[in-house]
Amino acid sequence: MRLEAGQVAVVTGGASGIGRAIVDAFAARGLTVVIADVEPSSLDEAVVAVNATGATAAGVVVDVSSPDSVSELAEHVLAELGRVDVLVNNAGVIAPRRPLWEHTPDDWRWTLDVNLLGVANGVRAFVPAMIAAGRGHVVNTASMAGLTTIPGGGNGAYSASKHAVVGLSETLRVELDDVAPQIGVTVLCPGPVPSRIHESSRNRPAALADTGATPVPARTTTMTPLAAVEPAVVGRQVVEAVEADRMYVVTSPEVAALALDRLDRVRADLT
Repeated sequence: MRLEAGQVAVVTGGASGIGRAIVDAFAARGLTVVIADVEPSSLDEAVVAVNATGATAAGVVVDVSSPDSVSELAEHVLAELGRVDVLVNNAGVIAPRRPLWEHTPDDWRWTLDVNLLGVANGVRAFVPAMIAAGRGHVVNTASMAGLTTIPGGGNGAYSASKHAVVGLSETLRVELDDVAPQIGVTVLCPGPVPSRIHESSRNRPAALADTGATPVPARTTTMTPLAAVEPAVVGRQVVEAVEADRMYVVTSPEVAALALDRLDRVRADLT
């Protein structure tokens, strides 16, 4: 799918981090970008900054864990702009680092509500319009944790949610092949990227407040630490993946090596 002026992209979690970099990359290609985010102040700042470059951006406060909120977003975009060409289900959170047996029920609810159901809500709200139009591309942000295990553990709820996003994306690809093969699907699996995801608790609902044990630090491992990839690089990788209709995107060769190592271990036990 060629990205060009006149198209419309919607990016959830688009006011900061990876989402903001994807917004900037689309805007640089001339797309009108609808930035959806749960933080009004960050959202306003992002819209002003993007529009200051001469691009066109609009902001909508959205809670992706709410089906109604995401449906209202889709209705607004289609009513105001008449189309959606690219959907990026990017919003995500991470609970405090704990062993699996110490994750609280509310850790699980919050993590899955945003990371998994937020993607499902986006697909449900936007993909029917793409099918009707016969065009489009869906990008779902998972994580390297969706393809391999985070070294040191301690993020079981997050890892489970991101594995689920990979499976959801693969299923979406199979289902669209039957009814709308021209609609692309990409699952983004980044390694370390400077962002505010480890400050996710700032947006954690009071009803799901953290009442768990003291978080544990990441264990030191013998693996060479992964170098962080700048958000702008990830934004460009997403643009390239959409245009090349790539299904899987990792952000560095080191992440790819970890994913391939996991596949080798799986293959060894299945053959």
